[in-house]
Amino acid sequence: MNLLEDPWIPVRADSGAGAFQLLTYRQLLCELAGDWQISLPRDDLELACLQLLVCMTQVMFLPEDDAALRKRMAEPLTAEEFDAGIAPCRDWFDLDHPTQPFMQTRGVRAEKPTAIQKLLIGLPEGNNHAFFNEVGEIGKLSAPLAAVVLFNQASNANSMGGGFKGNLRGGTNPYLTPVNIFVAGRDLRETIWENVLTESRVRANLPGWERWSSNDLPTWVKPIAANEAIDSTDIGLCRGLFWQPAKLELTLEAKPDSCDLLDGFQGQVYRSFKKEQFKFSVTGLWPHPHGAKTASRKDEKLVWKYSSFRADTPAWTQLSEFVVSRGVGDPDAKEGSEPSGPVAQAEAMGSGRMHLWVGGYCAKQGSIVGRRHEMISLAHGWEDDKERLPKLVNIGKEAKKALYGKLLLASNGYENKKKKIKLKGIGAAIHETAEKLFYARTESLIHTIFSSEATFREWGEKRRDYAGQIAKHCCDIFEELTRPYAMKPELIPVIAWSRRGLNVDLNKLKEES
Repeated sequence: MNLLEDPWIPVRADSGAGAFQLLTYRQLLCELAGDWQISLPRDDLELACLQLLVCMTQVMFLPEDDAALRKRMAEPLTAEEFDAGIAPCRDWFDLDHPTQPFMQTRGVRAEKPTAIQKLLIGLPEGNNHAFFNEVGEIGKLSAPLAAVVLFNQASNANSMGGGFKGNLRGGTNPYLTPVNIFVAGRDLRETIWENVLTESRVRANLPGWERWSSNDLPTWVKPIAANEAIDSTDIGLCRGLFWQPAKLELTLEAKPDSCDLLDGFQGQVYRSFKKEQFKFSVTGLWPHPHGAKTASRKDEKLVWKYSSFRADTPAWTQLSEFVVSRGVGDPDAKEGSEPSGPVAQAEAMGSGRMHLWVGGYCAKQGSIVGRRHEMISLAHGWEDDKERLPKLVNIGKEAKKALYGKLLLASNGYENKKKKIKLKGIGAAIHETAEKLFYARTESLIHTIFSSEATFREWGEKRRDYAGQIAKHCCDIFEELTRPYAMKPELIPVIAWSRRGLNVDLNKLKEES
């Protein structure tokens, strides 16, 4: 299967309500008709498919400037433009190429094959199956899905285990699973172009980069040498976007039957693959355009890393670092954040209202313990004052902190030094339950605040109302969780003391708003 010519892109028309079909890459970029949206069984695979399409388009159809990019969004490519774009890399995207298969290495040495499910992040083996009920539930993959999961594993997963390197954004941390932040358009074709950066922006992040040079080839075309020491500044655009840190080789089934997912694509089915440990090193962070970065001060300088999801918190809690630039280029800054390339480009081009597709995995050491894939909308006006969005995020985070903290104290008990008595604690981990309830009950409110133009147009009034509603949710959750314990006289003092502390914190938050 060749990703440049064969039908492999799984879509439905009419925003998901139409019939399922597989498009060719040529159809997607060259045909005007069709309100296509990616359609796959898992949201993380849908985002990975979009990312793969964005990376392909970024490499082959790099727009010169904003005017060229706007034209690409408005008009399909001509057949001549498409053929010219794919010409330099016709043999790079063949999943079964005899010598340089897509995202693979020919001749991998392995004692035994690995089940194909290992490539689907979060569910492969042993106790690590966060997304499916059964180990081995996925027994085979069709060619289109195999291409997507190969790319996803290399770009967005942590290390495959001891002796294997993690994705390019992990730096020295083999367990980091990066967040991807894309700008969503009205349909699939527009979404792809919304996330393709102009040449000037690429060169600003990759000084000295030479397009189509012998040093900017995919790792399966120009393999990484064993024990090679690589400086991130020597990695070009194509090589970085399609970085494959592992030696893998799919095993094509000789006489396949029907396939579980994307049934029966040209009779190509994969049940297993071979993997081989491979050592090399990369120093520095490569400027990947699809991830946001954060920085903290260490040893008198800002140390940057790519954002990753926290297992117990929704995406909105990190929204400030995803879209607001802070501390970039400021040597005296105490902390910093840098949004993804598509978000920064959309803001610079005056997009105004912005719809974000945010996704990634939550890792605990070597295991995937969850995932976040969410749509977040920002209303027109958010970009006029960059301090407003962080303030809205902080109101929610501070309210949760107050609720969690006071119920934690209620669980542990207080020591009232004035009266020299110990206030007995509830003895239950109700603070953890409160945190989950807070996120569940406030998520709709918080997303509505972000997406409403009135929030930024009537800033003072809407911010106060928002703080009041958040505070009410906290009080309701506190009362709900402590009510069963209020029947015990010995616990009434600690509940009252905790409620008083919560009211003080929430009133302060409302006053500041």
